[in-house]
This record gives sequence, C-alpha cells and structure tokens, in this order.
Amino acid sequence: MATEAQITYAVRESISQYTDDTNISDRYIMFLFNLKRAKYLRNDLNNLQKTADLSVMQSLCLELEEVSANECGIEYDCGTIMRTKQKLPQPLELHLKSAIINIKPTNRIAVPFNFVNKERAIFSKYSSFGDSIYAFLDNDNYIYLVSESNAVKLIECLSVTAIFEDPLLLKDYKTCCGCEIVKQCFDSLTTPYPLQAHHIDNITEEIVKMLIRKIQIPEDENNNADEK
Repeated sequence: MATEAQITYAVRESISQYTDDTNISDRYIMFLFNLKRAKYLRNDLNNLQKTADLSVMQSLCLELEEVSANECGIEYDCGTIMRTKQKLPQPLELHLKSAIINIKPTNRIAVPFNFVNKERAIFSKYSSFGDSIYAFLDNDNYIYLVSESNAVKLIECLSVTAIFEDPLLLKDYKTCCGCEIVKQCFDSLTTPYPLQAHHIDNITEEIVKMLIRKIQIPEDENNNADEK
C-alpha cells in the first residue's frame, strides 16, 4: 500500500509539478484525495453486501477521565461517568451502519465494550446486564463509558478502531497511553494510507485529470478580458 508521501509524489510526477513555487501544494493534493476517499468508501460500505476491509481501518488510544454526567447532557444515577480526554476524529458518515468498529480496553485480547447510542446507554442501568460497560459517542465527539459497576472507573485508556473521515488527523493521536516512547498513529512517510490499492489508483487518476485541467486554464490576473 502507498504512503501519503508516495501518493503526493505520484500525482506530482503525473502533472510534472515538482518545484516549491507551484500553486499545487501537497496539502491540497491530500485534501482532494481525502474527499474522494470518503466518497468511495461511503459507496462501498453503504452496500450491506460488502464488509469493511482491514486496510481502511485505523486504531488509536485515548486516555479517560472521570467527569460529571451532566457534562454530556444526560442524567445518570452514578453522578459521574468516564469520558475520553480527547475528542475522537470524525468517523466516516455512513447511512446503514457505524464506522466505529470497536471500542475496548488496550489489552489486545480484551472483549470490546457494547457500543450503543446515547439513549441506549442511559437505559442500560435498567437492563439485566447493567453491570456491563456501555460506550457511546456523543455529539461533542467525546466517547463516554457508563456502567452500574464501579469497575468502569478503573479503566484508564481506550483502544478505538474505526474508519475516519480524514485519516490524516490521526497524526495528532497516539498508539498507546502513558508510553515512554510516543508513537503517532499516522506518519506521512511510513504509514500506509488507509485505502485499497485499486481505489488509490482510481482516485490518483481522477485528481491528475482535474489538476491538469487546472494547470492548463490561463489566469486573467489583470481581469482585463475583452468585453463585448
């Protein structure tokens, strides 16, 4: 799979734009790439007959803190609940299923928590499985954990696997909590861009065609076009 650096190089190679003074930046190329990636993945994943490919998923770790239940706009008898210290990057918006694959403790073999919407989390205390831990993503993009069991307050870190709208945002997130050596979830030079190779090829071709048209259109800098 290609990295971000390899993708931008391939686009530049195709449009012969290498110099630093070009108006087409790497950031702009990846902005276009991310938009088209989201479109391709939505088309794929909204088809119930298709499952999410591992190559499009990304994982990150988020530390937890204890907060008042009122902060997330719900009333929960325990008074406090657990919330991630950082917001989750925006998951891909899908019509038929969630783009969040799982939320679990950082232990590799741990069982994922019950990921539900906020309403189900509120009423989980009336369930016969009230001691189970329920996770939900609120409108503020924080993840919350609720449970009738005090064990939930012992959880210090979450591992979240999802398909994100902008995979490059994971440059600002870590692969573990409290690590001595901090490792970013995404590195432009080494991390594979989370998309299948055939989609990368198709999107590259679309962007190259788009940028070639952009380069070939002369700019009327003085705005002195002849008027008739």
